[in-house]
Amino acid sequence: MIKKRNLDPSLINWIMGEAGMGPGLGDVKYVATATSATNQHRSWLESNGVKSGSIFTTPALAENSLTAYRNDVVVVMPGTYTFTSLLNWDKNNTHIIGSHSASPWSNNVTIQHSASTATSPWFTFAGNDCLIKNIHFKSGGSNAAQHYNIKNTGSGNHYENCWFEGPTNGTQGQDTDVNNVLIDGGGNYFKSCIFGTTAHNTMSGAAQVGWTGSAYRSTFEDCLFFMSVNAVGGRMLDCGKSSSDISGPQFFRNCMFTAWYAGHADQCTALVYDNNKAGTGQLLFDPNCMFVGFDKIVTGGSSQAATYCGHPLTAAHDGTVAGLIERQTGSNP
Repeated sequence: MIKKRNLDPSLINWIMGEAGMGPGLGDVKYVATATSATNQHRSWLESNGVKSGSIFTTPALAENSLTAYRNDVVVVMPGTYTFTSLLNWDKNNTHIIGSHSASPWSNNVTIQHSASTATSPWFTFAGNDCLIKNIHFKSGGSNAAQHYNIKNTGSGNHYENCWFEGPTNGTQGQDTDVNNVLIDGGGNYFKSCIFGTTAHNTMSGAAQVGWTGSAYRSTFEDCLFFMSVNAVGGRMLDCGKSSSDISGPQFFRNCMFTAWYAGHADQCTALVYDNNKAGTGQLLFDPNCMFVGFDKIVTGGSSQAATYCGHPLTAAHDGTVAGLIERQTGSNP
């Protein structure tokens, strides 16, 4: 166990500031690769008072050492950490923070999956009231049954400055059962996060974000959603994996959604695939959201009355405008 009083003051002040918990911070654990000529973080931690027994080689080992309900924190030092099996982050009020620049584009702290066998999902956040910050999640699995990458089943979780990159394999890109991030639970908050990949332009089925169970009050603020598409296929958001999913509103504030196709020859079929036939939830986009490269806002099997866009161009639902920035004369704006 690391006592905060034994750490260098600058180190503990940084952790408290990033976590936003001040003196309420619990124990601190670390993940770091072996010291090398290009990675000195483990030796730096040890020189600042961190015992070797509190520095782990993988996020899974670090998570196992945490105690729920006391704001324990895992700080992940720069490096690439590869999963081949599921990590279930299931301890309430525990947190994981990447120690690098606050840019979500930075891949200095990368947690990735690259197994050839399906692990669907490969990272589940099942705990409640957890902070996940400054992490690059990269999904590189190649199995056709790899339908979900990151899954959230807890409530009240806060994701900030994270990049959810995936799917990076063409097999998943063409599969309408694939959601890069799948959300259940209530009141989860995504701040300044990125969802998408530039790895290929075969995204003719997969969605970047989907909802399942009884998801409610997910909030996305200042987020970027992007992907390349194949011909006219694809959808960015999957509104309900079954006909009764989503039991409350999902909010989008000041977000940008963009899809593109090589040579600007086509664009994504729709921003939202809406299968929320029996659900009581809605997708709500404020006037500051921007949409580039979509044929329409909504498609799917429902009445399409559960998606609302705050732009004044029309009354929302499934028209080809409603705040949509359309492709003009063969090229996207």
